[in-house]
Amino acid sequence: MLLLRLLRIAYYFVDTQYAIRNIMSNSRNFTVFDCGSRFLEGSCRCRDAGANLIDLHFKLRYTQIYMKRYMMWLIVLFVLLVACRSPEPPTLPPDEIVANMAVAMQAQPSFHFIIDRTGAPAYVDTAETLSFRRAEGDYLAPDRAQAVVRVILPGLVTDVSVISVGPIQWETNPLTGQWQELPPDWGFNPTILFREDVGLQAILAADMTDVTLLGTEKLEDGADALLYHLAGEATGERLYEMSGTLIGPDVVDVEMWVEPETFLLHRIIAVEPVTDSDEPSVWQVDFSQFGQELVIEPPLSSNP
Repeated sequence: MLLLRLLRIAYYFVDTQYAIRNIMSNSRNFTVFDCGSRFLEGSCRCRDAGANLIDLHFKLRYTQIYMKRYMMWLIVLFVLLVACRSPEPPTLPPDEIVANMAVAMQAQPSFHFIIDRTGAPAYVDTAETLSFRRAEGDYLAPDRAQAVVRVILPGLVTDVSVISVGPIQWETNPLTGQWQELPPDWGFNPTILFREDVGLQAILAADMTDVTLLGTEKLEDGADALLYHLAGEATGERLYEMSGTLIGPDVVDVEMWVEPETFLLHRIIAVEPVTDSDEPSVWQVDFSQFGQELVIEPPLSSNP
């Protein structure tokens, strides 16, 4: 809208200048025009050309005043847009970004995570009755986590709360809501996802191959900042152990979005081909709230 008004003013400015030049070139009485006053209060002794010249000159001065005002605001707007624009981060080798990211994530005392899975089902129990769908929670280094996990049972979708302290896990019973200790073979343990030897940080440090830097971009539903966007492959053995057999052991395609200043990982997407399904299993993990203060303790009462 502002640009349209400026173009309109510029048109009138040029048109008025042309009219003045045309009238003055055909009149011999323009010298009597009094231009000493800012508001053009002088008189013209010419009946025809002089009168027209006064009106047109007043319009010209009026246009010039507003042209200067709009040009000033346009310059201010341009400066603000340039100042608010996120600077383009430096281009670094992809392997260097991944190495720095592994170190940065390992150094975090805590963070918030959201895990979304779509595609082929991923079962968290040996009987293959509970399919993992989503988890949202917090991780506290070195071995504590709490999350709300959404699982799919035959004919039912429900959320259960999970607390992990080291190798021990508790969950709320979907029917009674009471805490109960889980068996060791229950598939999803949030603390293992971020454990130093087999967790995400270890995978980033040792298992990534063919990593390329795709550029920089902003996540539509994430932080308003430019992030490195990388793609590569991850060998599946450590993923298989980390996820409790939910992911892997085949090679998995991976995309990552990394903050340039801190090398913190904001999002990772892993696409796993599934041999007995027409659609792959897609895992998206978002990280935020790095370094927040947390207290995670075992539930006050639980049934073994």
